[in-house]
Amino acid sequence: MTQEPTTRTRSRGTGCAALAISAVALGIVAVCLAVTAAVTGFLERPDPPPEELLGKKSGLTEYRLERAVEDGTLTDAEIAYAAGGRWSAVRERSTIRVVVGYSPGPVCYRYEIPYPLNGTTAVHRSRLDACPALTEEPVQGSNGAT
Repeated sequence: MTQEPTTRTRSRGTGCAALAISAVALGIVAVCLAVTAAVTGFLERPDPPPEELLGKKSGLTEYRLERAVEDGTLTDAEIAYAAGGRWSAVRERSTIRVVVGYSPGPVCYRYEIPYPLNGTTAVHRSRLDACPALTEEPVQGSNGAT
């Protein structure tokens, strides 16, 4: 038996390369589809409940106030930055009381900061049943700025 000559011009190596390129392209498409599904799912997630947002906002204010008193002072500018909105402060002999109003609401929290002000001062946070009258101005303080 004799073998007849073939007209095949392509080698086996070219077929393997084409298969490898196809596999890589298919993998890239699969990764792109997975990323698209993940991003779409992330963007379409429901908003957190208002109570959770209020808890996070008030916790951030508490944290910022604690950082602000580490140097031994608490200025109105530091309170305004920590509050991020409507607030009032009363400075007494033994403590500073800061009331911050949050929206949606009105919901208010009181932060009590005992003297002496230093790196170990703990800020005590409590939610108020009713909000006192706070100005609409983002920076408002009382009883002298320090």
